[in-house]
Amino acid sequence: MSTTMHERPAVARIWVALDESPRSAAALMAAAGLAAELDAELAGLFVEDINLQHLIGLPFAREFSLLSGSGRPLSQGEVESTWRSEARSMQRLLVEAAETLRLRWSFHVARGRVSAEVNSLAQALDLIVLGRRSGIRVLAVSQTTPSLVGTPPQRGPVLVLFGKDPASTQSLELGVMLARRSGAELLLLIDADNEDAYRAACVAAQTVLKMSRTNGRCVWLTGANESNLIQAAHREAAGCLVLPDKARFLGQEGLDRVLDEIECPIVLTG
Repeated sequence: MSTTMHERPAVARIWVALDESPRSAAALMAAAGLAAELDAELAGLFVEDINLQHLIGLPFAREFSLLSGSGRPLSQGEVESTWRSEARSMQRLLVEAAETLRLRWSFHVARGRVSAEVNSLAQALDLIVLGRRSGIRVLAVSQTTPSLVGTPPQRGPVLVLFGKDPASTQSLELGVMLARRSGAELLLLIDADNEDAYRAACVAAQTVLKMSRTNGRCVWLTGANESNLIQAAHREAAGCLVLPDKARFLGQEGLDRVLDEIECPIVLTG
């Protein structure tokens, strides 16, 4: 296990997939903060989710007026109009965040399934931040991500899963950045089979933190499965969860449950 903090990685671009959910806004805050720390471009991705098209023509799929309460069947034109409206709204938020922090920015629109678009991006990226509304709503980052126009970022602690794999050190580095920027507590989730392994990993993590003049609290996690991660995030009222080894978690069946039940942004590294 490495005990050396690396220099900040050279990052060209941080991708964030956006929608109109509160979790997406939190992800954008995190992405903008890390883009500022890493001098990276903030790149927004809006996916026109084709799952919405599948509703067209179904008898139960209707659009309702807030004024009259009446409903009518969905049409392709209405779906297209909704996409354009949401994309404009998301671009305004991205520009606002980028200009506040003086970041380079770009905005891109793709059509497909959100999960497929994100997994495609993930193959070439080093860090991904996820949130969820209905279907996967993700913040995908190209090495690593708080603040929309002066709004404080996550209020809860930054949780970092720390284990034996080399990616844990990179996760810890990102956790330190996020905690410092938001003024939040840093909490280390130590994945260990027994108490001796837990104590050894905690000492290793604290050694890394000492070199960066950062404090962190260790918590023993007996297995990095979805249930334990969800329980830890709820118990600690997490503001952000940082996990190493993105390939492992993206391919994990329980990831959807984690996204559904954890309210804060989730950062996947390495």
